[in-house]
Amino acid sequence: MLASALTVLACLLPAASPDTSVANRIAGDYVEARTADVYTGPCFSNAEIFITGHQAVLAWKVTEGSWKGVKLDGLSIAAAVVGTTTFSQDDAKAARSVLVVDEKASPAQHDALIEMAKTLGGDRLKNVVAVRTSGLIVTVEDDPGTPDADAHKAHGGMPRAPHALFSAPGLAEILTRPLDADDHVCGNETVEYQPLSSGVRALPAYTLRHKYAGDELNTLWNDPNCRSSFVGHFSY
Repeated sequence: MLASALTVLACLLPAASPDTSVANRIAGDYVEARTADVYTGPCFSNAEIFITGHQAVLAWKVTEGSWKGVKLDGLSIAAAVVGTTTFSQDDAKAARSVLVVDEKASPAQHDALIEMAKTLGGDRLKNVVAVRTSGLIVTVEDDPGTPDADAHKAHGGMPRAPHALFSAPGLAEILTRPLDADDHVCGNETVEYQPLSSGVRALPAYTLRHKYAGDELNTLWNDPNCRSSFVGHFSY
């Protein structure tokens, strides 16, 4: 009798909800460059605001994890984004973007990478005007090396991001190095902006190359040799 009652009760109780957080547990490397210094002094940032800093390339490489149950280990996705003005002052929902998906992805992984990027990129990746596929390289070195101790101390413990490379051949590229003592111009530089992706732990870096050559955004850019990159890792 008791067993029958327990069986009936079990049928009446709602089924346990699956743990969706596990399905979306993901981590990897992150590289970003934009057309404005992200590590700079107020005199420079005030000169750039509303004039530039409205174009950026973002790249994520999954080192481990899944998105909605789809394993994405080793796969990458990138976005080229154009905002209405300098990203700190723009209308994020009015931004336009192009996504570039790793050509190694299966159809299910392709869709999962797009959903992941849209979630991490937020409002600025809601208006995707094109999706392209390409061979993608995203490399973030673990050790940026040790700077000269006296120079590092003299400049207030300058951030030391790892070296990084992102490449979508013929379409977009970012190459960075750690900041060094020669990258201080006015002596009171700070991290002026935050990365455009959520879930990111990154440090500013010096941009050796940053370009986008696609035609879907009605604009191209090539903006090397400035303090305009972020390099680090993401998790969600």
